[in-house]
Amino acid sequence: MKNDIEEVLFSEDEIKNRVSAIAQKLTVDYKHKNLTVIGVLNGSLVFMSDLIRQMPLPVKIDTVKANTYSGASTTAAAKTEIIHNIDVNVKGEHVLIVDDILDTGKTLFEIIQMLAEHNPQSIKVCVLLNKRARRERDIEPDYCCFEIEDKFVVGYGLDFDNRYRNLPYVAVLRDSIMIAPKTL
Repeated sequence: MKNDIEEVLFSEDEIKNRVSAIAQKLTVDYKHKNLTVIGVLNGSLVFMSDLIRQMPLPVKIDTVKANTYSGASTTAAAKTEIIHNIDVNVKGEHVLIVDDILDTGKTLFEIIQMLAEHNPQSIKVCVLLNKRARRERDIEPDYCCFEIEDKFVVGYGLDFDNRYRNLPYVAVLRDSIMIAPKTL
């Protein structure tokens, strides 16, 4: 996999440090509040796991699944499809949506709209990466680990064709890999 990487943007240590700092801030902000953390599958799994383990709060967790990209595409679809809604009751709860990247904003916009129908007390967004260059919806994260330029990145939960999520760092994938994805 290392040969597929053009450049490492954020090392494993940099990510650990930022996730820890965000977890500390969330712990202060949500102390004495009923918090439900909603992860956006599949990209948020690694980030959400590391984040909530550093928050000494009695949080509830759940996930939603949305489909914005199809297969080996690097271009977002015209419409975001919510595949799996939440299973927990968030009425009157403080909801924190955790996602790997805020890119066009279409996915998070749809998820926020869907969650608002459940009448939570508040909804905030926490992302590993914020990529403003491609924003199509007027949405900004409340908590963010890193700002990135308009590059296609993988690792630490982010994927290309559902691969590379297990890299412990965030990296730019070589263009040649995205043009001709590997087959097994």
